[in-house]
Parts: sequence; C-alpha cells; structure tokens
Amino acid sequence: MVWAAFGFNGKVGLAFLDGRQNSPKNIETLENHLMPFAENIGEGNWEYQHDNAPIHTSNATKNDLNSKNVTVLEWPTMSPELNPIENVWCIMSRKVYKNGGQFYSVNALKAAIESAWYNLETEILQTFIR
Repeated sequence: MVWAAFGFNGKVGLAFLDGRQNSPKNIETLENHLMPFAENIGEGNWEYQHDNAPIHTSNATKNDLNSKNVTVLEWPTMSPELNPIENVWCIMSRKVYKNGGQFYSVNALKAAIESAWYNLETEILQTFIR
C-alpha cells in the first residue's frame, strides 16, 4: 500500500506501508509523514482530507488529530471524485503503467511509483486543490 499527501505548495515523501492497516498504524503514518510536512506549512494554514476509510474516521484517529489541533475537512462519504488525491493516483497509475509497463520485482514497482510521484508538477496539484 502507498500513502501520500500534498498541499498547495508541495508534497510529502511517499510512505510504502506493510501489512493490513489499522487505526494505530494510521496514526503512526500520520505522525511520521503528515505532521512533519504540516510543520513546514505553518499552524492553522491547512486542513486534512482523507478518504473516510474506517481507520481514518475511528475514534482513536479522530482523538489523535484533535490532540494535534488538525482540522479535518468534512465531505460526503462515498465521494472519491471530490478528493484531489484520487485524481493524482490516476495520473500516477498512467505514468507507472505507460506503454504496457510490467514489473517483475517489488523494488522496480516502488521505483516507478516514486518516479511518478516526485515528477508530478506542482501546478497539477494546485489545480486539483483549486
């Protein structure tokens, strides 16, 4: 599984997650990846949007985000088209698998995903946020 986030002025480093994810693992991912990114943005200048998966809406995750004064963007469930990251995943998928790309190792696939992510233009991300 791959986790990522972005804002108007940048993006986090990708996180490749192992195993089945749960609320404690989600909180750890947010702590290790989202919060350092958020510190660079500045307090109060951002809102977090997730995909309403149960591990994102659990009481444990909500309490953790509340304790860090993270504002979570409210939006309807079952509406992935409203989440900008879903558009990013589509672009990345096309880049990763262009020309019928196939991968014979996990490391090769990870490298292609990283290349697609780190070569995404900031302007594209800004368009999705607007």
